[in-house]
Amino acid sequence: MSEQVPGGQDMTPSENTTTPGRSRSWIPTTRRGWWIAAGAALGVLALIIAGTWALARATAPEDPAASPTPTTSAPAGDGTCTAQVIVRSTWDDGYNADVIVAAGDGGLTSWDVAIDLGESSVTETWNSTLATGATGLASASNVQFNGTVEPGGSATFGFNAQGEPSTAGASCSGASASAVSPEPTGEATADAPPPSAEVQDPSNAPSGDDWLSVEGNTIVDANGNVVWLTGANWFGFNTSERVFHGLWQVNLEETIASIAGRGINVLRVPISTELLLEWRAGNAQTTGNVNAAANPDLEGATTLEIFDAFLVSAKAHGLKVILDLHSALADNAGHITPVWYAGDVSAEDFFVAWEWVAQRYREDDTIIGFDLKNEPHGKAPETPRATWGGGGENDWQAVASEAAQRIHAVHPDALLLVEGIEATPKSGQSWTSNDPDDYDITWWGGNLRLAGDLPVEGPEDKILYSPHDYGPLVYDQPWFQGSFSAASLEEDVWGPNWLYLHDEGISPLLIGEWGGRLGQDDRQDQWMTYLRDLIGDRHLHHTFWCINPNSGDTGGLLNDDWTTWDETKYALVREVLWQDDSGAFVGLDHEVALPNGITVTEYYANGGDAPTG
Repeated sequence: MSEQVPGGQDMTPSENTTTPGRSRSWIPTTRRGWWIAAGAALGVLALIIAGTWALARATAPEDPAASPTPTTSAPAGDGTCTAQVIVRSTWDDGYNADVIVAAGDGGLTSWDVAIDLGESSVTETWNSTLATGATGLASASNVQFNGTVEPGGSATFGFNAQGEPSTAGASCSGASASAVSPEPTGEATADAPPPSAEVQDPSNAPSGDDWLSVEGNTIVDANGNVVWLTGANWFGFNTSERVFHGLWQVNLEETIASIAGRGINVLRVPISTELLLEWRAGNAQTTGNVNAAANPDLEGATTLEIFDAFLVSAKAHGLKVILDLHSALADNAGHITPVWYAGDVSAEDFFVAWEWVAQRYREDDTIIGFDLKNEPHGKAPETPRATWGGGGENDWQAVASEAAQRIHAVHPDALLLVEGIEATPKSGQSWTSNDPDDYDITWWGGNLRLAGDLPVEGPEDKILYSPHDYGPLVYDQPWFQGSFSAASLEEDVWGPNWLYLHDEGISPLLIGEWGGRLGQDDRQDQWMTYLRDLIGDRHLHHTFWCINPNSGDTGGLLNDDWTTWDETKYALVREVLWQDDSGAFVGLDHEVALPNGITVTEYYANGGDAPTG
């Protein structure tokens, strides 16, 4: 794994960990502590942002949820800088940590950190020279992109280690930039206006011809025509960077044009409750995580202004958006929290954030739907854990019902996507059991076994279900061990967990996350082909994981340059992008066609068949 590009974002292992000692390939890479440093040297704002998600899925063992609250050492250093160790998560025989290097008043041109690892041993590292295998008193220095740090700014590196975390912490020494401090340049970022409680209106003009509704197990437009949502995910707004990953390198408009030009008609965009609350309070901040040379129109823009600029571009290219509340906290590991509240973000904040964003974009049908919560999860005897109808504050069916009703009261046109949980009691068992063997366990967000008999309550013409599913390279589930087939997966996994909702006409399904690397494991390739074929045969809606190449355990549709496409992976996905008989991509907008396609209006005017199955 590269120093600069080690991790990725989000695959969620199901945590089916009944076999002690089994290696887990999942701690995400937004899931990984992706931290970014941006430097300023000699008055030129060097927006060279790299970073990586660290929570190394590939090395994280059994259960990552052992440390719901990070533990933090005291900052220590020589005055030019300080270093602080934050242990983000622990498991039975290891842990994940970030080290925050904070510059003093003089800034930094380079830094060195001494870190006491105790008896633990580093198994993976990113964003520094810390060596794999290091133990005891170890050293770490900056790499090329994160040595220069503005006065008062910080850089972050991270690592995974085997063993118990040390309590000794770390200290920093550095070369100060004060001797060569540049004169002020007068750039917009230098004199950014203070946050204001006045939040500007969205940029897109009101429009309302593209709202969608649920009808049986299909999604239909305002004319009653069946549509097919076939898209992908692009993450970053959910992370500590608070903006799309990759904008440190590429142009926003060009990337949107490329995505839409490839026939993706909907983009699922992860975001955090914390960021929505910041926007709501008028505290949208400027960011150093956007390359101003590549995006001159975004120089000095706040994260909210960048989000709105994205919506303008999406609308111009016929691309629709599903907003996914991925985590409570704006944290690269935030999705690991099994429920919808964490830290200072309360359960009520979850509802308030949704109501605010629904109201703000009420008139803009670029955002056609809201995914209420990414991957609620947890299994016995973990706490907290999401239940379905189990009662109490962690009853996801009840919470999703309240969220759906509160959002619908503000925004009655938006689709409302509800994911499953991880574990539900087997027949004859109850939620009171603390024995994992008493539960049916699958992927995080993938268990909708109880939704048929106990549905989410709310507007029936707007609610649909959205499971996630992954292959053995994310986590080697029991059903991948030994021979399996498309038929066995459908009978043993997909059917009882979620496919029955479609097959029995109860609800449409949108597979919110599926994907992975190709060519590394025959089982992985088989699983991805089988699920792709199921999606095509049933015309299931889906958003592939993901656009980002920095998703550690899945890779992306884009290569590491954030510009060229992984043509092999794209060819697999292309077969389940909505197209007419001539191969023209069909968008969801009734007036603006995808760059290489046609509108849904044109599709039906030309005699297109309804995508059902």
